[in-house]
Amino acid sequence: MRFKTEICFLSDVGKMRKNNEDSALVDNPLGLAIVADGMGGHSSGEVASQLAVKVTRDKFGDMQRTGLKPGSYDEKYSLEANQLGFAVQLANSVIYEAGNSTPENKGMGTTLSSLLLNREKVSIAHIGDSRIYLLRDGVLEQITEDHSLVMDHVRKGLLTVEQAEKSPLQNILTRALGAQKTPQVDLKEIDVFEKDRFLLCTDGLFKAVQEDKIAELLKENADNQKACEALVTEANNNGGPDNVTVVIVAIKKKTLKETVSDMLKKSYA
Repeated sequence: MRFKTEICFLSDVGKMRKNNEDSALVDNPLGLAIVADGMGGHSSGEVASQLAVKVTRDKFGDMQRTGLKPGSYDEKYSLEANQLGFAVQLANSVIYEAGNSTPENKGMGTTLSSLLLNREKVSIAHIGDSRIYLLRDGVLEQITEDHSLVMDHVRKGLLTVEQAEKSPLQNILTRALGAQKTPQVDLKEIDVFEKDRFLLCTDGLFKAVQEDKIAELLKENADNQKACEALVTEANNNGGPDNVTVVIVAIKKKTLKETVSDMLKKSYA
């Protein structure tokens, strides 16, 4: 593998909420990053998002070590992408069962957006309305699709993006973990290049900060931890209406020493 990741993240409760129902998980050795935005009464949103990121990481790590091929396999994607999608489905099963086992957790659910550096590509597994953006050559592009009622209407031409942003229905999701026994999880793979920066975020960011401002802050802050801090600060300066979580995954080229070390590890494996 020619590339490596540098991953930074920050999560904040915002200005309007008492508790943080977002969760984030980064695993640099695996090249894996995950964000999740929980929902439900009491503290069940927190429980759902925490379960989502933990079960996904743990199950994916197990499958990586064993090379296990999931039973439901999409040939359009790599083994690793299929493993990641299967791990997300397992997280859904855990959350669904937990949500139906006790009255206080009934109806809990969560979004989940995950990104894995997979040799010369990134593999993505995604459900809900958290987002993954790619900043490449100064241009910011959303590379996941929101699973929400208003964005379904935008895709069908029934609403404009501007109307969707102001709609009272914008928080209604059409897909989320925990809502169904076997929801559809989007898989995607794209080629990566040195200096690519991926931003994973919950809706507390993009509902408070316009995309052109997000791009501006990323370009102004080459240091990824400072970029995370700038994005969260901007969301809170704009009222902080929700929990806000951001993860930045920077793609960097491995040094010659790192490449040789990888080759030696493989030869002795």
